[in-house]
Amino acid sequence: MSTGESRTILVIDDEDIVRSLVVEILMVTGYEAVAAETPQRALELLADESIGLVISDIVMPGLTGFELLEEVRSRRPSLPVLLITGAGTEDNLSEALARGAAGLIAKPFSHQELRDAVAAVLDRAAASEREVREKALAPTLTSALANAIEARDSGTGGHTERLAVLAVRMGLALGLPRTQLETIRLGAILHDIGKIGIPDRVLLKPGPLDPDERELMRSHTVIGDRLLEPLDALAPARGVVRHHHERWDGGEGGYPDGLAGEEIPLAARIVAVADAVEAMSAKRPYRDPLDREAILGELERGRGAQWDPSIVDLMLALLASGEIRVDEQGLHLTDVGGGSDPFEELESQLLPDFFSRLADLNQVLASQAISLDELRAWYAGSAEDSAARRRLEALTALDALTESLQRANSPQGA
Repeated sequence: MSTGESRTILVIDDEDIVRSLVVEILMVTGYEAVAAETPQRALELLADESIGLVISDIVMPGLTGFELLEEVRSRRPSLPVLLITGAGTEDNLSEALARGAAGLIAKPFSHQELRDAVAAVLDRAAASEREVREKALAPTLTSALANAIEARDSGTGGHTERLAVLAVRMGLALGLPRTQLETIRLGAILHDIGKIGIPDRVLLKPGPLDPDERELMRSHTVIGDRLLEPLDALAPARGVVRHHHERWDGGEGGYPDGLAGEEIPLAARIVAVADAVEAMSAKRPYRDPLDREAILGELERGRGAQWDPSIVDLMLALLASGEIRVDEQGLHLTDVGGGSDPFEELESQLLPDFFSRLADLNQVLASQAISLDELRAWYAGSAEDSAARRRLEALTALDALTESLQRANSPQGA
């Protein structure tokens, strides 16, 4: 059910007067409401999925409001419960919150106090639902976006997968927390997503780019940042997408903002080095992969100029230890301790299903019981006008990406 739909409120109180008063206030305010005189009847009504809030008295025969709260949470964990009490003590409030109640309102209450309490609970529930949906949608969006760009440039097939695993391995070597590893992973996967806005004549040009084409190609960092701006779930990746081509020394050639040193986000500095090593070690249509000695030489030349020297030193150490290995087949992560393959382990832990090919974004959304139309309505109903427009523009871009994926994965496009 989308957050824009009306929600029915279930009211439970064994006192007819109080129950009727609460229902009347809710219906005058514009809510749908149903009433139950006993907790047992209320539990029967919970089968109705349209119920989006429960308002219950605490002191009732049969089950107390606290006991009812536990029953509701066991059956529908995300359903908020607002408790009503005749003794609005701090102990009652503490117990209610400790047991998972969404709020507590004390008798006697005014019409406005009830309206305000209900509105606050429903607003928090809607915000929580948006957050859950965006987090659930993040892998789908990330995979669709990353695959869309690789579908256009067959010469870079698998680049984002290898880059993401390599960059995360570097983050692990630095002892970074999981939240930062997630930022590195998202950023690595999406680092070049702005290239979706670069014309094929430039993106796929086999020879050197002229100055105008080079400037257009550089714009992919800004395009990518703007594409991700409306997508809250992918916001952590924006620093990498925008800044992975900045230079450590701030010199000419770094773009788009001319940042230097630690002004450049750490995740972007890590991805920049990982991106360079992955690219140098991979075969491209216009060149063979560089050998290990050539890669080491390039890293040394760029140390402290193009790249953060401490990140280059980390990469050199990983190469020297054999944890990262380059041969004629390309880049490999090895386990010097003789245990399981860390490449495979990292992929299973941090990259679940991110790189499976997606023939149809709509199909994936449908598997999560979310349609693009519902998502559009959800965005339109959950943001101010300007934010809604940005979100809807992003969905329009995703429609185009879906078509691109369908063409790339169809027999004719194979």
